[in-house]
Parts: sequence; structure tokens; C-alpha cells
Amino acid sequence: MSVADEWGRITTWCRTHAPVTAAAFQPGLSDSIIDEFEASTGVSWPQDLRDLYRVQNGSLTHDDRTGLFLGSVLPDKFLYPIDVATEVRLTLLETWDETIYENPDLYPADEMDRRDRDDAGTAANMFIPTFIPFAGLDEYHFFVDTRGGALHHCVTEYASDGTDNGGPIWASVSVMLAAHATALETGDTIGVWKPVVSKGVLEWEVDT
Repeated sequence: MSVADEWGRITTWCRTHAPVTAAAFQPGLSDSIIDEFEASTGVSWPQDLRDLYRVQNGSLTHDDRTGLFLGSVLPDKFLYPIDVATEVRLTLLETWDETIYENPDLYPADEMDRRDRDDAGTAANMFIPTFIPFAGLDEYHFFVDTRGGALHHCVTEYASDGTDNGGPIWASVSVMLAAHATALETGDTIGVWKPVVSKGVLEWEVDT
């Protein structure tokens, strides 16, 4: 299983069944550009995350002229362009830096460093430097957990109202893409979400 193979399954399906959504995918990036953004985070990215940006760099969400929704390969989030991903990360870290500073009775000054030393998949109950977001919508984000341990590089959701305490969802980015590719090919659900296509646009509806 590889990111390139699983993304290939998704794009092949979309080109056939949801061409409007497929046309909104943005081209992948060169290694040098990925290196630059990775270096800006001060964290070593997993190969799966680097490969994700090699094959795509997010997608357009709406038509600039008509404002029409162009769909998404994720049910309730959009894949972030790499610059958006790093900006979201900085914003979340700044928010938590301020929270820790303003609440010394609740958080030791080194709380982020302490949580960074935990094993991947352990709830940090905050956003920490070793989390690298790559998809999201509003206050909900998918991130790769780059901490060590058996769940190294798992994918977890961070939410402003629940932080990361829901726990890991997928073992890696490639596993996540494989689950979505299978849902598209079979019509199965991802959690409560079922893929539907309307006028060439891939959308997701809650399966009742």
C-alpha cells in the first residue's frame, strides 16, 4: 500500500464518476518545495505525508466565477494546500502557547514539550508541535502524529471543542486514502458518510 497507489485509485474513480471534483485537484509539489515547508515546522515528516504532497497540493473548493461547490474526496474536510497546512499549524500552536501562558495554574510552562515526549496516539489534550495538520474544515482538522511509538505517524482528528481526545483514526495517511478509495469504489460508508455524486461533483451524505 502506498500513497501514490491509493491516490491513483481515488483520482481514477473521480475522473470517471465525479469529473468536476477531479478537475479541482491541484498538482503535486516538488521535493524541494516540500523540503522547505517541512523545514519550517522543525519536525521530520513521515514519508506518507511527503508523498501526499507529491501527488496533490489540495484542491479548489468552489468555482471562482460561479461560486459552485466542487466537491471533496473527504467527507467533512478538505485536503489543505501545503502553505495552508503550515499556517493552520502555526495558528493552533500560537493559540495554545497563549492558553498555557494565561493559565499557569492549569498548565506547566513546559506542557507542550512534555506532551511531545509521549508516544504517538496518546491524547495531548492540546495541539502540540509534533502534530502536522493536512486536512480540515472550520475548527476540525486531521493531523499526522509524528511522535514515536507503535502508532508513529497515525492520523487523528483535532477539534477545538474536544482537542485530540478521540484517539487515532487511521494508522497512516496511506491507510486513510485506501479506506476512502474503497468507499468510492464500493459505495460503502466512511463512518456515517456515504459518497454521492451530483452533476459531476463528489459529495458525502450522512447514511441513515
